[in-house]
Amino acid sequence: MKWGFSMWVACVFLSCLVIILLAFLFLMKRELARVLKNIRQIRDSNSNNLVHSEVSIKELDRLIEEINNIISEARAAKSDYENKNGQFKKMITNISHDLRTPLTSAMGYVDIMLSSVTDTEQIKDLEIIKERLERLENLINSFFEFTKTELMRAPLELERLNIVDVLEESIARYFDDFNKESREIVFTCHVKKHMLVSNRDMLFRIFDNVIGNAHKHSNGNLEITVKNEEILKIVFTNKLICSNLDMDHIFDEFYTYDISRQKGNTGLGLAIVKQFVMRLGGTVYATTENDDLNIVVEFQDQKERT
Repeated sequence: MKWGFSMWVACVFLSCLVIILLAFLFLMKRELARVLKNIRQIRDSNSNNLVHSEVSIKELDRLIEEINNIISEARAAKSDYENKNGQFKKMITNISHDLRTPLTSAMGYVDIMLSSVTDTEQIKDLEIIKERLERLENLINSFFEFTKTELMRAPLELERLNIVDVLEESIARYFDDFNKESREIVFTCHVKKHMLVSNRDMLFRIFDNVIGNAHKHSNGNLEITVKNEEILKIVFTNKLICSNLDMDHIFDEFYTYDISRQKGNTGLGLAIVKQFVMRLGGTVYATTENDDLNIVVEFQDQKERT
């Protein structure tokens, strides 16, 4: 009889213990879910809130304290980064102005001298000086433009535009340069309109840099083909004149090969292309086929073309 009563008491005690443990687990689960929601709200907002608990449990309190320490350190690091980034932008702007001002003046003086000098040798020397100054200006502009793309993280202004128009505008800019060298830009596109939500200035600079790169570093025609597939694909094809081009690093910052160094190139043109294409949500890559180099720019096709 006593044994039966003892078993009954033990069962009641164990049942109560199980109920208490289940209640505790339910409470902990609910509190962890609330803490997780609190963390997500802090992550997605710009508030200075910290995580807090409605249940005082030693281990949970320690966990929340460590989470709050991490949040506070991350905020301090972000604030320090933004301050230094702002100072760096200002410094870049000042350096750009300090370099461009005397360079512009020097080019102006050379132009004045060219307009007044009649001696053939002097004209030749001045034209060499002007060419070197223009090369220096191009290098400076490329460097500062690349720096700005690295710093630029503001939301883009997007619009619905005809990508064929942007391509044709970029081609027209280089038409005379190619024509003077008895070269052509062959543009193949079977539609007059291909609409895309994008940023016009960035698109223009992407095409301008790729075409300019082909003009500088090739001696043949440039073929530009728009392919209307599931992905909008724009292929720029030109003859290779350098056999040791490293395809794995062609879009890397400051990557150059010997012939491009002779032309004063920093290797930033295609690096800027990659940055801009990525910011517009596209992809860019390079392939070789026989003696041809293909630069391929891809965007998600939005299916509106005529």
